[in-house]
Amino acid sequence: MKKDFLVVIAGRENVGKSSIFNRLIMQKRAIVDDYPGVTRDRIFGESEWDGKRFSVVDTGGFFFDGEDKIKSIVARQASEIIKDSGLTLLVTDARAGVLPDDVKIAEIIRKHSAKCALVVNKVDVPEKAGGVYDFYRLGIDKVFPVSAEHGLGFDALLDHISSLMPEGGRQEKEEEKFTRIAIVGKENVGKSSLFNTIAKQELSIVTDIPGTTRDSIDTLVAARGRQLLFIDTAGVKKRKSMRKKAEEYSIGRAFANIKRADMVIHVLDVDAGIQETDKKVLGYAAEHHKGIIIAINKWDLVPSEEKDEVREKYIKYLASIVKFVAYAPVVFVSALNGRGTEKLIDVVFQVEKQYNLRVKTSVLNRVFREVIYKKPPSSRKGDLKIYYISQVSAGPPVFALFLNKKEKLKDNYLKYVENKLRESFGFAGVPLNFRLKEKSRKEDK
Repeated sequence: MKKDFLVVIAGRENVGKSSIFNRLIMQKRAIVDDYPGVTRDRIFGESEWDGKRFSVVDTGGFFFDGEDKIKSIVARQASEIIKDSGLTLLVTDARAGVLPDDVKIAEIIRKHSAKCALVVNKVDVPEKAGGVYDFYRLGIDKVFPVSAEHGLGFDALLDHISSLMPEGGRQEKEEEKFTRIAIVGKENVGKSSLFNTIAKQELSIVTDIPGTTRDSIDTLVAARGRQLLFIDTAGVKKRKSMRKKAEEYSIGRAFANIKRADMVIHVLDVDAGIQETDKKVLGYAAEHHKGIIIAINKWDLVPSEEKDEVREKYIKYLASIVKFVAYAPVVFVSALNGRGTEKLIDVVFQVEKQYNLRVKTSVLNRVFREVIYKKPPSSRKGDLKIYYISQVSAGPPVFALFLNKKEKLKDNYLKYVENKLRESFGFAGVPLNFRLKEKSRKEDK
């Protein structure tokens, strides 16, 4: 497989890197706001220009002073990825002019990147383009004045990116379909640590500060000869504790990432238990028919002699608190030492198989006839008839139930049917979706 041409966006905080990223990929992926420190994680996207496709990375802002300890991690991560770039874009702010941090970052980029260009943002009107000449003292020859807010100047920038790519650069999207897995949960339960243990590299920033991961990060992870697309999302918090607009947007993004995932790994802290936000996230995933795995993290904190007892109690506790996802497998893991993560990957593949399981109609109805024979559906007048069942689709499994009067079928009977199907075919970790189709027996003749 040909390696993608990689464009890295770098610069100090609050110069508009995320807005430029969104312009280049032509959609809203990174958080955009007008105060420093909004984008902290690396965000990957794809773009196309002049028939050539390339990858774009939005790095967290470089920051050389201050008390925020994660900013030094951001700077180190940005420096590392610059080494892999086909082109690094140093983004600066035309309104602020050349600042000392711009000079330091330019030195880092020139040291680590074979090719680089300077993007002077916030040149909102052509008359201000003359003011960019002062930026040449940063030692980068290619300078592009742009306005990310108004979309000005991007044609010239994209032409330059295209000119650096080899002819016949990646022309078509890869056809391979990856199973998308979102790692979700409350703040500070160890989602990013678990994500990094699985990915075996530091792509998400890991500290003990709640709210560190604000953007989602998509990462392909090789496992068992396959590739899985993992999405590490921002932590979900109660609305009353939201004080920043960026945090509010991150939570919306977390739910959006659940929607675009095929499967969800919901992470819980073994000491914290289930809270209302956990129920809402699990309910949202079930409502949108996602495969669900519950990962109990920080298992290393439980003494060895107590693990069996704690495991049994925790599973019973989950069964009583979140009955609506009783089908979800539970895996006990330690993101800190990696124990349990191999088992977690095994369960991911098991749930993936169940998620895409399709049962033959003949086999399905043989089981179904026995189910309704043992316990026929009841109605006040005894006139409710269920004729047969078929599987409409897989990934997720959807079943059509054909009956004469769908308004008379009670929810508890539908749950009974679901439980019996699970007993016969499994569907571990997968919500089952039923569609009621009304028809008369005459229509079958």
